[in-house]
Amino acid sequence: MIRVGWRRAFVACAWLTACTDSSRAGGAGATDGGPMGSASMAGAAGYTAATGSTAMAGSTAAMAGASGSLATTMGASGGVGAVAAGSGGSAGAAGASAGTPAGGDDAGGDDAGGNDASPDYPPLAQCTAPSVSRLKVWEMQVVGGTQVPANGSPLRGAGNGYELFVTWTLAGAGGYGTANAPLNNMGQYTSGANPAQNAVDISSAPGVFLEYGATGDTYMQIRTGTVPHGGDHFRATLPVTGTEVKTITLNFADFRRPGGATPPGPDILKDVFSFTFVGGGTTTLTLRQVRVRGFIPPCN
Repeated sequence: MIRVGWRRAFVACAWLTACTDSSRAGGAGATDGGPMGSASMAGAAGYTAATGSTAMAGSTAAMAGASGSLATTMGASGGVGAVAAGSGGSAGAAGASAGTPAGGDDAGGDDAGGNDASPDYPPLAQCTAPSVSRLKVWEMQVVGGTQVPANGSPLRGAGNGYELFVTWTLAGAGGYGTANAPLNNMGQYTSGANPAQNAVDISSAPGVFLEYGATGDTYMQIRTGTVPHGGDHFRATLPVTGTEVKTITLNFADFRRPGGATPPGPDILKDVFSFTFVGGGTTTLTLRQVRVRGFIPPCN
């Protein structure tokens, strides 16, 4: 069962919930399904995304799209600015550094959304470099559309920490955007890391806890060191939140391969290289927390 907690926030952006069955394109000339298009890859850094006007929303958006049964509880959260769409960049890798977030510290602080969202996850000491729940490396890509920020890092200051904030505007069927976070903070493209040598064991955890917002079709993939690319990864849908930022626990038992009927087994969960957040349609994605019980990403 997926447990959901709603948190209020403010987001101003245009959205379109177009659905595609997509996967992440690989770097260095290799692709993992979907048509080739402009792409952008970025390592971890602090990037202040362009923000537009802010809209106020007092109503709670309806939740839709998750497989399995859902239970909801109401909560409150902070605001999120809008980001204007821009043109996508050509494929490449980048890892810029960033300064201190407005109103916060660049080391030792809590997650942007506040770790009191779930008693199962105590506060984390953050890395010196910008990160979301100590995940510093985010390799970004868009195929068949544009991405903002087009290059550099998708991380920006929020509260006493950072949040990932990206908008994918897709041109049509077959397009997708990806935000790939290697759990060992060793990126295949940013660090030249071998996925098979940087996989981690999270088989003792029941699932992944997220604090996020999504205005369109978005899902999360579990990618392994054995098979870090391709479209046949276990995945779970992130319900559209509209103008809300909310918390959700995605149980690993609810993840399925496309068209599959069985959840990931120990062979998968003991070999996890990365979590990949996929925009299957035009969407703005905000990530403030990505937590796995019993696992703390290394800062070095």
